[in-house]
Amino acid sequence: MGGTAQTKEGVQLDVRDGVAYVTLNAPPLNILTATLMLEVAEAVEHSQQISSVRAIALTANGRAFSAGADVGEHRPGEAPAMISAFSRLFEVLGASELPLVAAIDGAALGAGFELALMADILIASDRSTFGQPEIRLGFFAPVGVSWLSARIGVGRALEVTCTGRKFTAAEMAAMGLVSRVVPADELNVALEAVLDDLRRASGAVMRMNVRLTRQLHGRSFEEGRRAAERVFLDELMATSDVREGIAAFFEKRAPHWQHR
Repeated sequence: MGGTAQTKEGVQLDVRDGVAYVTLNAPPLNILTATLMLEVAEAVEHSQQISSVRAIALTANGRAFSAGADVGEHRPGEAPAMISAFSRLFEVLGASELPLVAAIDGAALGAGFELALMADILIASDRSTFGQPEIRLGFFAPVGVSWLSARIGVGRALEVTCTGRKFTAAEMAAMGLVSRVVPADELNVALEAVLDDLRRASGAVMRMNVRLTRQLHGRSFEEGRRAAERVFLDELMATSDVREGIAAFFEKRAPHWQHR
């Protein structure tokens, strides 16, 4: 299948075979300036608008995934613009109905770590490091203090955000944040293996699945189940792809999704 590619100053977007590859391209450290954060947000938003896209893959060029935000933009006079771009990026990521798969190689620190922890599936090379060093610079990490505890628990989140130290990929896997750790030269193979599984789905059904999982998290079992059943009957049953999936099953063939 063909694809499309777009390149901004610090971000590459390549849409192919049902996956939007969003690549940080500001080597060597991929410092997240306000401009770069807005470019990532734009790439994610664009990906969301393509019905055939079933997943977003987040990667980076350079020796670090991202060493964090631009410290110079944290000055009181510049902080409002920086936080505005930061807020826009994480608003877009939080509202996405596509699974985010991140492949981390090298350092993911500060805002780079916050970006990584938005991934639904996080694959890391064995030489990767993670951390929230903001506390050592007189700051705190907004997403670190608001979302990290939901991923790894309050105690471990406080250990990460209060110590400011670096953690290995193996340590983050033990905490449950990293899905799998692989040798650096096998990172792309591991990423593609995950993406190949996601490519098997209908784009329309994938979005329902992700949306409901996010919306129903934390609700009571009964409330969540009933809400999911309503969407199952009212939205899912109205799609072309549910009929195609059933037909393909009985005809013992691969489905041909229309993503609607």
